Amino acid sequence: MAEKKKLILNCDPGTDDSLCIVMGLMHPDIELLAVTAESGNLTSDKSSINALKIMELMGRSDVPVARGMLHPLVRPHPSDPYSHGQDGLGNHFFPEPKLKVVDKHAALVIIDEVKKYPGEVTILCTAPLTNVALAFMLAPEIIPMVKEVYHLGGSYGVTHYAFSNATGDNPMSEWNVYVDPEAADIVYGSGVKLTTIGLDVAFNPEWVNILPETLAKLEKVGSTSARYALEIIDYVDRNNSLPDLFNNGPIDTVSMCTVICPEIIKTKEINVAIDTSDSQLTRGMTIVDCRNHFMWDNLHKIQTAYTIDSALYNRVFFEAITGLKYDEV
Repeated sequence: MAEKKKLILNCDPGTDDSLCIVMGLMHPDIELLAVTAESGNLTSDKSSINALKIMELMGRSDVPVARGMLHPLVRPHPSDPYSHGQDGLGNHFFPEPKLKVVDKHAALVIIDEVKKYPGEVTILCTAPLTNVALAFMLAPEIIPMVKEVYHLGGSYGVTHYAFSNATGDNPMSEWNVYVDPEAADIVYGSGVKLTTIGLDVAFNPEWVNILPETLAKLEKVGSTSARYALEIIDYVDRNNSLPDLFNNGPIDTVSMCTVICPEIIKTKEINVAIDTSDSQLTRGMTIVDCRNHFMWDNLHKIQTAYTIDSALYNRVFFEAITGLKYDEV
C-alpha cells in the first residue's frame, strides 16, 4: 500500500475551497494534516468557521483548523466580486459549529507540521498566500523542508480565458494573487518547489467542467459528500456561469485533483513577476516574460500548468469526493 501524501490545505472557504476540504478528508491517498484559513473569499474569522462547518458535515474532528491574519500583509482586505453566497458556502446556512479553531496561528501550524515531517509535506494553497509567506518569513529554514507547494493562482496567458475570466478586482488579475500580491511575491521568489495552476486552466470551460456522466454517478452514490458536491456544482453553475460560457467546475478542485494525481496537468517553466504596485489596472497581475530575446534573468522561475486532462480530472474529482472508484459506480 502506497504511503499517504501529507497535506496542509491553505484555503479560504468559499464554495470551491469547501469541496477541497471534503476531497482531502475522503481520498484514501491523502493525509490531511491541517487546514489553515486565509483571508481571501472571506476574512479568516469567517473562512475558518466555514472550514469547521465542513468538518462537522463530514463527521470529522481529528484535523486541526487554524486561523490566519484578518487582512493581507500590507493592506486592508478587499471584497471578493465572485459569488460564494451569503454564507460563503453556497447558501447552505449550516449551524454554527461546535468545533473550535486551534489556539495557534495558521503560520505557526505550517511551520510546526513542516518541521515535524521534513521533506514530506505538500502545501496546497487555494487562497491568497499570506499564511505561507508569513511562515516563510518567520522560519525561512523550513523552505527547503517543504516537499512542494501548489498554488491555484495567477493568470499566465496560456489561453485567453486567463483574462476573459479574470477574478481579481481589476482587468488583469486573479483573485488569489490580487488579494495579497506581496505574499505571492515572497512565496514565488522563495525558491520553494512551486507549481501554479492559473485561470488559464482552472477556469477554462473547454477543459474544466463536471461531465453529465460524473454528475449521474454522484447522484447514484447519494452520500453526504456526493450530495454536497452536487449542491455546490449546481450553485456554481447557476451563479457564476454566463449564457454563452458554461462552467460548472468548482475552480479550486482542479488543484486538489492535481495533488492527488499530478498527471492531470502538464507544466512548463516560466519566468514571472508579481505586480505589487498600487496600479488600479494591474496590481496583482502575474507578468510572464516569454520573449525570445532580452528576457530578464532575475524573475521568479516557477512551473505552471498549460493544459489538463479533462477526463482524468472528472475521474479523480469523483473518487476524491466519494472515496469510491469511478468505474465501480
